[in-house]
Amino acid sequence: MIPSSDASDFPGYLRLIEIAQNSFGSRILVSQALLTFQNTRLQIDCTLSESSQPACGRKRFMKDVANDPRPPLVLTRPDQEEWDDTTDVLVVGFGGAGACAAIEAKEAGADVLAIDRFAGGGATAYSGGIIYAGGTPFQKEAGFDDDADEMFAYLSKEVGDIVRPETLRRYCDESAGNLEWLMRHGVPYAADTYLEKTIYPPDGKFLYYSGNEKVPEFAARAKPAPRGHRPVGTGMTGHVYFKALATAAQALGVRLRQHEKVVRLITDARGHVIGVETARIPERHRPAHQRLYSKVVPMLPFKAVTAERAGAKARELEARVAETRRIRARNGVILSTGGFAFNLDMLGRHRPFFASNYRALMRLGSMGCDGSGIALGQSVGGATDRMDSIYAARNIAPPSALLDGVLVNRHGKRFINEESYSGYLGLAIADQPEGSAWVILTGRSFRQAIRQALFGGWLFFKFYGVPALLNFVMGGTRRARSMEALAAKCGIDSVGLQETVAELNAHVAAAEDDPLGKSAEHHRKLEDRSYYAINMSIPNIYAFTYLFTLGGLRVDEETGGVTKDDGTVISGLYAAGRAALGLCSNGYISGMSIGDGMFSGRRAGRHAAQGESTLKRERISA
Repeated sequence: MIPSSDASDFPGYLRLIEIAQNSFGSRILVSQALLTFQNTRLQIDCTLSESSQPACGRKRFMKDVANDPRPPLVLTRPDQEEWDDTTDVLVVGFGGAGACAAIEAKEAGADVLAIDRFAGGGATAYSGGIIYAGGTPFQKEAGFDDDADEMFAYLSKEVGDIVRPETLRRYCDESAGNLEWLMRHGVPYAADTYLEKTIYPPDGKFLYYSGNEKVPEFAARAKPAPRGHRPVGTGMTGHVYFKALATAAQALGVRLRQHEKVVRLITDARGHVIGVETARIPERHRPAHQRLYSKVVPMLPFKAVTAERAGAKARELEARVAETRRIRARNGVILSTGGFAFNLDMLGRHRPFFASNYRALMRLGSMGCDGSGIALGQSVGGATDRMDSIYAARNIAPPSALLDGVLVNRHGKRFINEESYSGYLGLAIADQPEGSAWVILTGRSFRQAIRQALFGGWLFFKFYGVPALLNFVMGGTRRARSMEALAAKCGIDSVGLQETVAELNAHVAAAEDDPLGKSAEHHRKLEDRSYYAINMSIPNIYAFTYLFTLGGLRVDEETGGVTKDDGTVISGLYAAGRAALGLCSNGYISGMSIGDGMFSGRRAGRHAAQGESTLKRERISA
C-alpha cells in the first residue's frame, strides 16, 4: 500500500502552488499549473474509485486474456481450396515494423497485403518514434563527429550477445543509410540537439543522448554522441513516423485489410506456412471495435483497469460478430504484431512481479500488443527466447535537482548510478527487496526540484513537471530533520542509510569521484536542516513505471525466418519487431526498438519477397 503524504511530511498540493507563486511570482504559469494539477487529481480520484471495485481486479481478466494458440490448419491440397484473398507476401500487424516490411517487399517486386487487428499503427504510433543511428548528416550538422565504429563499440556493451557481432555490425553500418531510407519515404528529421539528461527531448529538439552514452563505463568504451533521432513534430512523434510510412506503403500499392485478426496459420502437408485464417469484423461493427481500441492510451496514467476492460470487450465483440476468412501467401507470412504487455497471463508467466503490479504500470503499446503473433509462431513449432526481458523504466530526472540525491533500497544502500538510463533504473529497482526504493535528498535540492518542475516552460511542465509533482504530493513523500528519523518514516534501515550518507559526504569532502560514476555536477553532500525521501518503488502508482516486452520468436539473423528449437527455419514464416528476438531483446535504450523494427522489418520483407526461408529450408533438408 502506498503511504500517503500528509501535512507533517509535505504541504498539500494547493499549498505547494501557493508557495511556488509567493516564491517565484509567475501567476499565469502557476494558475495553469493549478488547473492542470486539479484536473489530474480529479481524474486520479475518479479512476481509483472505479478501480476499487472487486470485479476490476486482475483475476477477472486473467482467464479472458489467456488465448492459447490454435493449432495450424493443415491443407493437403491447397491449390484446390477456396481462398478469400491471395498475395505474395502477407504482413500480419501493420505498425512500424510491419510498414517497413511491407514497403521493402513491395519495392522488391512482390504483391503485398498487410492485415491489422485494428486500423494500424500499433505501439509505434503511440511511441516517441526515436530511431538510434550513427554517422548521420544531422549529427554532423549539429557538430558531432560520429561513425559506425563508435556506434558499434557502444552498442556492443548495450546489446551483449543477443545477436551475432556481424548482425550488430550490419545494423551500425547501415544505420545512416536506413535513416535516409526513412526520409525518402517521408519521415522528417532535424539536427536541433538537446544535451541535458532526459527520457525524451522537448518540442523543438530532435537529436539527443538517448542511452547511457555519457555514463563513465560506457564513455570509456566509445566516444559519446547523441544518436537518438526524433521525427520532426510536436509531442510524441511516433505518429509522424508511422503516418509517413503508411502513406508511402499505400502509394506503392500495398493493400491493407483492417479490423481483421489472424487466429491461426495455415500450412501444407510439409509444414510450409502458406496462409492464415482470420476473424474479420464486418463494416458496421468497426466503429465500436475502434472505440474500444482507443481506450488504451499508453501515455495516459491510471488507466490499467480501463484497458483490461476494453480488451475484454474487444475480444467479446470479435467472438460474437467476426466472419472467418482465409488468405493465401505464396511466398511468406511476416509476423509483426508487437510484444505482449497487454496479455497479463503471458506477462505473469515470465514477469510475475510486474503482472501483479500492473495497476502501477504504464504499458507502452497498443491493445494489439497481446502476444498473439508470438503464439502463432509457437503454434507451428517456433522457438522463443528472452521472454522475461522487458523495458521497465523509472525516471528520476527531470527535474534534474533530484539527481543531487541518492537512490537507496530498504537496507539504505545505493545500488545504481542515479544518472543511469531509465530502463536500467526500473529493472534495478525491481530487483530490490519488494521492488522498493527511495531518493534521499536535502530540503534545498527538493525545493529546487519543485522550482524546476513548475517553471521549465509549459511543455516541460506538462510532460515532466506534473508527473514529478504528482509523485511528490501523492506518492508518499517523507520529510524529517535527521537521516535517522527519515529512515524510520520510510521503513529504511537507519544504520545502513546513515552509513551510505556518511560515505557519500566523505567522498565529496575529499574531492573523490562518486564510486558509482555519477557526474561531478550532481555528486554533492547530503547536509541540510531537513531531508526528503521521494518514493520510487515499483508498486507506487504515482511514480510511473513504463513497460513493454522485449522477448519473442527466434529468427534466422540473415533472413528473419522463424526458427525451431533445433535452429531449422520454418518455411514461409518470418517475424519482425517486438514479435521477434532482436537487437534490443537483451536490454533497451531509446531508439533501439524502432530501429530494430525498421531493420528487422526490412530484412523480413526483402527475403519474404524472394521466398528465401523456403529456399533455406530446402537447402538444409538436402
